Amino acid sequence: MSVIGGITSYAFNGWSKKSFTGDRIPDGEEVSFPLPSFLSSDSPVAGVVKEIIAEKVEKLSDEAVLKICRQLEFWYTDGELDEVGMKSLAEYLVEQSTWYQGLMGKSPSEDLIAYKVPKRRFGKTELQMPIVTCGGMRFQCTWFPDFVPLLSPSRSAMLNSSAQENIKNCIRHCLALGINHFETARMYGTSEYQVVEALYELIQSGEIKREDFIFQTKLVPANFKKGWEQSWANCKKLGYIDLLSIHAISDINDNLFKVLEICETLKAESKIRHVGFSTHGCSEQIMALINTEKFEYVNLHEHFFGSYHGSGTPDTLGNEGNLACVKRAKELDMGVFQISPIDKGGKVFAPSKDLALLVGSEMTPIGFVLLYAWKKIGFDTTSVGLGRPSDLDEVMWASKLMSLESQGKIDLDKMLDSVVDRLNARAEEVQGKEWYSKGLLNLPSMFDKSTDGIALGHTLWLHNLLTSYGMYEFCKDRYLGLDLAKWNKKKSWEENEKNIPRGNPGRAYDGSTDLTEALKNHYDPELVLKKIKETHEWLKVDKDFDDMELEKMNWKKGYNLTPWTQMPGEIDSRAVKKVIVQCATGGRLGISKTGPGDSFRAEVTQLREALNS
Repeated sequence: MSVIGGITSYAFNGWSKKSFTGDRIPDGEEVSFPLPSFLSSDSPVAGVVKEIIAEKVEKLSDEAVLKICRQLEFWYTDGELDEVGMKSLAEYLVEQSTWYQGLMGKSPSEDLIAYKVPKRRFGKTELQMPIVTCGGMRFQCTWFPDFVPLLSPSRSAMLNSSAQENIKNCIRHCLALGINHFETARMYGTSEYQVVEALYELIQSGEIKREDFIFQTKLVPANFKKGWEQSWANCKKLGYIDLLSIHAISDINDNLFKVLEICETLKAESKIRHVGFSTHGCSEQIMALINTEKFEYVNLHEHFFGSYHGSGTPDTLGNEGNLACVKRAKELDMGVFQISPIDKGGKVFAPSKDLALLVGSEMTPIGFVLLYAWKKIGFDTTSVGLGRPSDLDEVMWASKLMSLESQGKIDLDKMLDSVVDRLNARAEEVQGKEWYSKGLLNLPSMFDKSTDGIALGHTLWLHNLLTSYGMYEFCKDRYLGLDLAKWNKKKSWEENEKNIPRGNPGRAYDGSTDLTEALKNHYDPELVLKKIKETHEWLKVDKDFDDMELEKMNWKKGYNLTPWTQMPGEIDSRAVKKVIVQCATGGRLGISKTGPGDSFRAEVTQLREALNS
């Protein structure tokens, strides 16, 4: 179908009802998938694994079957687990995907209720915040803004789509499990009104009351009044907004203070209750924003695997990254919210071989980053962007471990420390002791004129992750935004600096820029230049490593726990045209055929048959 044909079809037939139902296998066509080697007839572990899974196979969702088999195959081939190890792993993965189902019933037992997601005081807001937040940027219909004339998709079509049913299912699961904080933003396409409508429908049906949940949305400071009007039009049926965040900010200026004045008025009108900010900025900017003491909470990045755009930027206290910002926010009794630990914190749902092996078979990388955030960093809550209810499997297991520790039944610190020691030892071995301890120190941020906008710390951080853990897919995603950043060498620094996107600041390495001044305080400027040049060559937009090349570089992929493409599609900085085409053609072209499709169902059917044979 051509774009013109898609537009015509949309005009006459409306949004495609097939756009969120995945791929289609033509009638009469048979599709087969390779049988996992751990299930082959000559596998010494096939029998014991089948026996374990068979006991609860009817309780396993289709997504769980696929995720479990992918992990078992990885550990059987790359992890070389023996029969005892595979048996233990199979038991763990099955239990992880089924234990919490009892909480979904009408009358869960007291024993199970004790394992609902724990809550923490969210700083001076005094809200009792679940340690898991349902993030709303992975299950909406589209990333296209909901307010553009002609192109914005029909709200009726979106609210009557299978994607909306998926959102309601995710929300119902969350509420049953104790996850009652729902977070979205104006910049998340159709997410804001879809989440609101789902919550409102549950209120109207009597399933929940307004006080049963915490709702957060986020608005950028530019054109704030207009953004607020659009947001309130979506949200007013909820009565009020619990948490309003000023989104993706890094600058302290007159406009920010005007926005805060508007927010105070909105609080006086009982339309909002608490004001915070979310940021993807560098560490010194985040620290300055926290120290204004104008906010009740902060959403920021700080993960075991780095601080996102804060990595390699000065924290004003002699170190780098956002950990000092977290500590300072807690000193000021602010609520502290971790942004995207599973995706922006390392893309740990699709770990590299080395990362998965270093974490070990007794804990998933997803579980590790969450537990590290709660236990070692001290976040009040972490945002998990749900694409489907089964994404909660690994999250709920991590939450259960927190509850078990609070009951004195396990030593989480000991479990985490063993993983941390292995990861740190690998990083120090690969990077060298000196670079490992101070390679990211004494670097100016991308907002310093001496860098000409080049994100030095961010680039070196990616080099560390790539060489230490083989995290190619994550690093490629993160560098892409830098490589596509616009920078006009004919314009002044001041003109270019104004246009640095605050949600994805900085640009890629540029050999024409003299970085002598920028690197004057670093212990080894020559090594910095070598590493940023290497990173650029490895990750630049027109360079892609295939699987064989990745293996040669010791960056082999591990496994991927994404069972089917999430409703809005997998997007990156190059996807703007696809999103526009998607909306112009009513979901027929661009980003299309997302959601659970025939291939997914066929693969799961074959796996279930193999497990039951």
